[in-house]
Amino acid sequence: MWQIMLMLLPRQVAQNGYSCEPRQYCSQISSCDEARWYLDNCSWGSNLDRDKDGVPCEGLC
Repeated sequence: MWQIMLMLLPRQVAQNGYSCEPRQYCSQISSCDEARWYLDNCSWGSNLDRDKDGVPCEGLC
């Protein structure tokens, strides 16, 4: 039964190990590459670009 539930949960995971589990703060992210991956691939990624200039987590990038 749990296998069926896992198939129903959308979860994007890249080869580099990133996943779209939400990160609320840039302090939870360790690199600019990771921040950019979230921005480009996750529905909540735009939250990391607070000033909407296309650069996520300016302190890292």
